[in-house]
Amino acid sequence: MKFSILNRPEVRIDIINATDFYKSINPQLAKQFLFRLREAKTYIASSPLSFQIKYNGVRTLLLKQFPYHIHYLVEESKQQIVILAVIHAYQNPSDYLLK
Repeated sequence: MKFSILNRPEVRIDIINATDFYKSINPQLAKQFLFRLREAKTYIASSPLSFQIKYNGVRTLLLKQFPYHIHYLVEESKQQIVILAVIHAYQNPSDYLLK
């Protein structure tokens, strides 16, 4: 059973910032980042409970090849995943998500 995915509005900014950073290094790197992000979202949609809860019901998935985590909640009753943020692995998620 596949869950639908809903992004919080802030997620778009997270993705743009990361993509712009990688594009400044190499445009192919930016494309690879977006590919890995889509790949991770597909995996989460098909197996949302595969990852342990890290804090306040939030689960995280580390992207392959890139130091970014997807932070998400699972709403089982709605069969929905809410992506809260896509943030660099070295950022403090509690500070970031409280903004």
